[in-house]
Amino acid sequence: MELKKLLQNGLSANALKVIAIIAMTIDHAAWLGYDYYPQDPGHALLHCIGRLTAPIMIYFVAEGYHYTHNFKKYASRMAILAIISHFAFCFFNGSDFNPFTNLIFNATSVIWPLFCGLILLKIWDMESLKKHLKCLITILICILTFTSDWSLAAPLAILMIGRNRDSFAKQMLWLMAMCSLYAVMIFLFADHIYGMVHLATWFSVPLLSLYNSKLGKPKWLGKFFYYYYPVHMILLGLINKYFF
Repeated sequence: MELKKLLQNGLSANALKVIAIIAMTIDHAAWLGYDYYPQDPGHALLHCIGRLTAPIMIYFVAEGYHYTHNFKKYASRMAILAIISHFAFCFFNGSDFNPFTNLIFNATSVIWPLFCGLILLKIWDMESLKKHLKCLITILICILTFTSDWSLAAPLAILMIGRNRDSFAKQMLWLMAMCSLYAVMIFLFADHIYGMVHLATWFSVPLLSLYNSKLGKPKWLGKFFYYYYPVHMILLGLINKYFF
């Protein structure tokens, strides 16, 4: 009966964000004590759960762009969060705060490519810009986000989700295409098993299909979702530093 009720009523944005928060915390906590990719099935399962988070975050950046009444305020908040999250992310990873010292992956947090995806949506909605200039800016943003967590997959996915609001199927195809591209990148340049783990992002599609286009309660949870990211990174970084 509960499942039937869920299928009928769907999930609000806040409900999906709570799922993303839980999955993200499980994923990041599974890294405690490790500075490499654990190969055992238990850790792989925990990281598979964590793959639900990024697609939900990506989807709701595009949703936020559509519903916001003040783009400048939204973009400014994301930019500040990207700066704060960079230091929290590097502290958790134990990596250099200088992003130019890491030219492959994880030079900065996922918030940076999320912010860049938001900017791309605005760029492509500007009728005053020629299409070739929009394409050049898109390529530039792909370069600027390449070394970050979720790389160029995140901004491109946000752009295509936002440009295909008329079709959920197209949105999901683009989202999973970009997530799968990132999985291939991880497989080729970082770790084979972890690359395959990233394919678990496909399990986010059934969850997003339950989205009922409602914010849900409490309303403050929407902003809390973003603030939670750097705070939990710092806390887990402290636990890792002093206990592992």
